[in-house]
Parts: sequence; C-alpha cells; structure tokens
Amino acid sequence: MYFNSNIDRAPTFVLPQFGKGNVQVTNRYVETDGRPCIPVMGEMHISRVPVERWKETLLKMKEGGIEVVSSYIFWIHHEEEKGVFDFTGNKDIRSFINLCHEVGLKFCLRPGPYVNAECRNGGHPDWVMEECKDSLRSVKEPYWSYALRYIHELAEQIRDLDFWGIQIENEMVYNAQYVESLQKAIIAEGFTAALYTATAWGNAPLPETVLPMYGGYPDAPWEGHVRPLAPNPNLFFARQREDGLIGKDLIGEYGISEDKYKDRFPFMTCESGGGNQITYRRRPLFVSEDIEDLAIVKLGNGANLIGYYMFAGGLQPIGKFSTLQCGGCPVISYDFEAPIGDMGQLRRSWFRLRRLHTFLHDFGEILAPMDTVLPDVLPENLSDEKTLRCALRTSGSGGFMFISNRVRLKKLPGHPGHTFDIDFEDRKLSFTVDIPEDCTFFFPVGIKLADLDLKYVTAQPVSLGEKYISFTPIRGMAPVIVLDDGRTFDLEVGRIDIDGTTVELLDEVDYAPTEGIGLNVEKVENTLSHELLFGRYKDLPDISNEYSVSWNDDVKYLVIYAKGNIAGFYINGQLISDQFLNGDKWVVDVRFMKEKNAIIKILPFREEDRGTVYIEVPFEVGEFVPDVYAVKENTVII
Repeated sequence: MYFNSNIDRAPTFVLPQFGKGNVQVTNRYVETDGRPCIPVMGEMHISRVPVERWKETLLKMKEGGIEVVSSYIFWIHHEEEKGVFDFTGNKDIRSFINLCHEVGLKFCLRPGPYVNAECRNGGHPDWVMEECKDSLRSVKEPYWSYALRYIHELAEQIRDLDFWGIQIENEMVYNAQYVESLQKAIIAEGFTAALYTATAWGNAPLPETVLPMYGGYPDAPWEGHVRPLAPNPNLFFARQREDGLIGKDLIGEYGISEDKYKDRFPFMTCESGGGNQITYRRRPLFVSEDIEDLAIVKLGNGANLIGYYMFAGGLQPIGKFSTLQCGGCPVISYDFEAPIGDMGQLRRSWFRLRRLHTFLHDFGEILAPMDTVLPDVLPENLSDEKTLRCALRTSGSGGFMFISNRVRLKKLPGHPGHTFDIDFEDRKLSFTVDIPEDCTFFFPVGIKLADLDLKYVTAQPVSLGEKYISFTPIRGMAPVIVLDDGRTFDLEVGRIDIDGTTVELLDEVDYAPTEGIGLNVEKVENTLSHELLFGRYKDLPDISNEYSVSWNDDVKYLVIYAKGNIAGFYINGQLISDQFLNGDKWVVDVRFMKEKNAIIKILPFREEDRGTVYIEVPFEVGEFVPDVYAVKENTVII
C-alpha cells in the first residue's frame, strides 16, 4: 500500500474573527499559548445531572482527560411557564460554570434557543411551540422577541463569565442569516469566546463568523426500522468531514460531499459519539471499542478537536408541566451508554479513552499541523471488508499511521504481512507488519520522538517527555520498536533504556467492574400506574410485574440485571429512573434517598413484540425476576 506525502500543503494563517486570551484559531488547528493543540471536549448537560453530583462528575471528566466541558442550555427547563424563569438548583448555570473553572476545566456554552438533544420540542417550551408555529427558528415575530428575551435572561446570569466556546443554535441547515443574527444577538448581550461554532452537517450553509463542527455516531437509533444498519461511514478514512447520517431523522437525506471547508477552517467535532441514546425501536449495546474507533478514525481523517456527545449521561428532569424527552426515548434516562453513565457509573470506555486523551495532550503540538494522506488503494465502497482501511497523518517527513480494521458486531480478518511504502519529502520508507484482526489503532512511522529516530513502532503512543515515551499494546500485535538505523527492540511491560531515552510499555488498561452484594428481590402486587413509565407507548398493554427491594444505609448504588422491554425504578411511588432494556447493567444512585426500599416495575416482552424492536442480546419472552446488587463503594464501575 503506497502513500505519497509530497502533497501541496495549504499555508497556515490565523483566523482573525476567532481567538481570545491565550487561544487563537488558524485555518488548520487551535493554538494555545502559541502552540498547536488538539483539545478534548466532552458534553455534560447541566440540568440533566443532579446538583449534588456536579462536582464529582466534573472531576471524573477531568480525570478521564476532558479539557473542555460543553453543555446545551434547555430553554424549556428555564422558562416552562411564559415569563417565569428558573435558574435555581440543577438549573443554576452560573454555579455550574464557576464549578468547571474551580476544578480546572474550560466551558463551551451551547445555548440554542433550539438544541434538539432528544429534549421535548428540541428544547422549546410548550408555550413557544403553541404561539410561534409559523415563526419558529427565525427572526420572524413573535418567535424572535421571545428568543431575544431568553438570551437576555441567560446573559443576566452568566455574561461576565469566561467561555472557551459558544455554539450558535443547532442543526440549522437552511438559514445562514438566522445563525448570523443569533450570533450578533448573543455578542450584543456581552458574551465573548475564543471559538464561535455551529454544526455543519447536512451541507449547512454557515456564515464565515462561525467555525463548522462535525460529528458521527457508532449507531443510528433515530432510524425507524429494526434491521441491522448498513456499514458505518464513520469507520472509513475519507476526504469529507460529514458522514451523511448524523441528524438524518430531522433534516432528511443529504449524502456525503467533498470537504467544502478544507484549508479554510480546521476540522473539529462536537458530536463524536461517546455512545448513543437508546430508543424504543433501536437498542444497540456498545463495547468500548465502538467509541474508540470513531475517535481514532476522526483523528486519522484530520480532526483537530475531538468533542464527545455525550461524555457524561444524565436524567431528564420532570418539570411543572411536561419536559419529558422526545420521540422514542425513555422518559427520564439519558444515559447514552456514555463513558460516565446517567448515575455517574464508569464504563470501560472511560478507562480506555483516558489513554487516547493523554496522547492528544502530549502529542497534539506534533499531530495538529499534520495533513491526512490516503493510500493509492481505497475500499471500493462501504461494503468492502477486504481492502485495509488506513490513512497517514504526516508533516511530510514523518507521521502516524491510522488503521481501522474493525466493524461493530463483526470480526474483520487480519492482514498478515502487509507492506506500507511511503514517499516522504526527504526519503522513502518501506516496512511490513502483521495487521491484527478486529482492531482499530495508530502508530508512529518515520518520525523522531523523544530523541529517538523511529522507523516504526507496533504499539500505540500514549505520553511523551523530553527523554521519555510510553506506549500501550495493540491487541494482537507484538510490540516492537524499529529505529531508523535498523536496530530492533522487543517491548515488554515495563521500562527500557534506548540511547538514553526511557521507553515504557504500559500494561493493558486496568478495568475491573465493581462487585456488589446480592439483595433479596420479592415479587409484589402491582400498585403503580404505568402511564408515565410507558411514555408515548402508553397503548402497550400493562402486563408489567412489580418487585420490591430494600437496602441498608451504607449502600450507595444498586446495580440491576433485568430482562424485558421497559423498566422503571420507583421510590414512594415516584419514578426515579427508567430503561428501555437492552442487556446493559442498570445503575441507580441511592446515596441521596431517605427511603431504603423501592419498587422495580418491568414490562416483559410478548411474542407479538418480536420483530418490533432491534436488540443485540437474545429476545426473550416472558417474566424474569431482576437480580439486584448493592454497591458500597463511592464509585461504581460496570
């Protein structure tokens, strides 16, 4: 497979309409303190996380390598009743942003007014939907006056705070002038930020005053059918930034086009899937690699900001009227199968992504200026599972090889004895390695790192110092360092010295699910209404079963293994958590509950439900008593 790195490279220049303080933006990347970097951003919704869990969730995000916290602001959560604004409790935006800064995280504001985010009305209050039917998302009246009032009330809370970024609207694909008007209104209220952004998928026309942002997800739960999905374009290296899938449920088919912003704006993502929201019809069950693959391929395609949606899940608040989630989503749970779940639980993806984020922090200055070069042989189409998918990010004299040899729910074969031929600007480089099956990864080629002239390394880099470099093993690949002079060093877990440089091979990512203590679960007579739990599916017959469970004062979390269709967790008759069951572990945080007993209500699958739901675990009909485990640790790992 041949790569020619002798390409015409566009000059790098500063974009004067962006930047603030020590941050500026070029047409290719973000600079902090004058140095290129690849920021890592993670979404956490302020009003969807109980205020008592804010700080611990932010600390988990920071420990997981997140540098910037982004959050939608849901108009419907703050002005449910016309003219009555609420910025208290978990709606206290000012306190949350100050808390971000207190723990050392930057903040990106995504105020809408329209946000989508699986929120009722896309975040618009019910009364706005009723009064503004013909003027929604425009400068027409009465919508525009209401939107300006909302922005003003928001500004009264937070205009003097520091923002790293501000996103204008969301998924606006037909009105660039409206985006520009909103941005002017936000700036007029005193907001300032280094980055002003807007989502660009759907071939959205955007003003030059905002940075186009992209995304992609491991699945598409918004699809209405229950069949397996077609191959995911997000796992292919390509010359375009959008996948033709994201937002399709709202904006329709739009296909994939060449990158119209290349060399004008940097490639950045705000919605690289940290998972996917579960819907009633589609219930994928992700493993960590499903999330990692997306981020790695985006980097290989040239992304210079990775923004996860979501990085921390949450719970949709039930308001005075109805602020329930939209469409086919659960009533409350917005878990998203994210690295940090809806109750603060940590998934394996949190542990594994942490190493990728360390790489971006330490190597961002090197990687960000590098261009993406595709090989001479590309997959014929998205169904081609034989041609190796790869890309080279290079400065012209060295770089990183990115490999995507994995597809969800399949096992792609390995490529033994695969030869790479690279024309760098000053030399040719050729080497042969065995590409393992079912794996997505990257490794350095023809580059000097930590004073070592590397030909290639069959391990993934993690951290970098003046005379230190560490790697993590690539599953199925023997870790070897090959220097430019031909010397070869086999790596084992631990440290070795090579010409005065310390090289460390890290152990496999440490991940051990929390062990719980089994609790007694007793079937009881049904007493709870199914109406709220079933949401928009209230026409389903209520053949649910109810189970009682109790726990002691020292229990902090419950981990529930449940089978069936829809499930809810109630305390004193109040719905605390709900699930469209998909085989994942269900976690409930009980630390702040005065009551120490609850009812679990489960609607089983019927035979006639078969074929109406896409699910990746066996479809089982009938009643199954849930298994419940008590966790006494402060953090639960699932």
